[in-house]
Amino acid sequence: MNVDEKPPLPLDMPAADEAGLPLHARIFYAGVFILVAGLIGAALIYWLTAESAAKKTEIEFANPRAYEFQIERLGGKAAVYVVRFNEWFSGLWQGRQLAFTVAVLALVIALICFWLSKRLAEALPAERDGGDE
Repeated sequence: MNVDEKPPLPLDMPAADEAGLPLHARIFYAGVFILVAGLIGAALIYWLTAESAAKKTEIEFANPRAYEFQIERLGGKAAVYVVRFNEWFSGLWQGRQLAFTVAVLALVIALICFWLSKRLAEALPAERDGGDE
C-alpha cells in the first residue's frame, strides 16, 4: 500500500463526498435538531423542577442593605455591581430559570446554524459556476 493511497472504507460507511447531503443541509438539520432537543429539554426542566427549589438557593440576609453597604465599604460601587451580577448569573443555572436559559441558548445556537446554512447555500452555487459574473 502506497503512502498516497487511502485505506478502504468498510462497506456500510460512505465516503465524505458520497454522504448524500451537502454541508449546508447538514448544518440546517443540525440546527433543527438542536432547537427541538433544546426546547424539549427546557420543557422537561420546567415541568420537573419545583418552584421552591429556586427560592432555597437564593442568598438570604437579615438586612440586604447592610450586606450591600459592607460590600461597598470593602470594594466600592464596582464590587456591589459585581456581586449583583454574580448573583444574577448564578441564578440562571438553578430551578425554573434554568429552563428559560436552556431554551434561549438552544434558540440562539439554532438561529446561528440556520444563518450559516443559508450563507453556505448562497455561496456554494457561485463557487461551482466559477464565480460571480
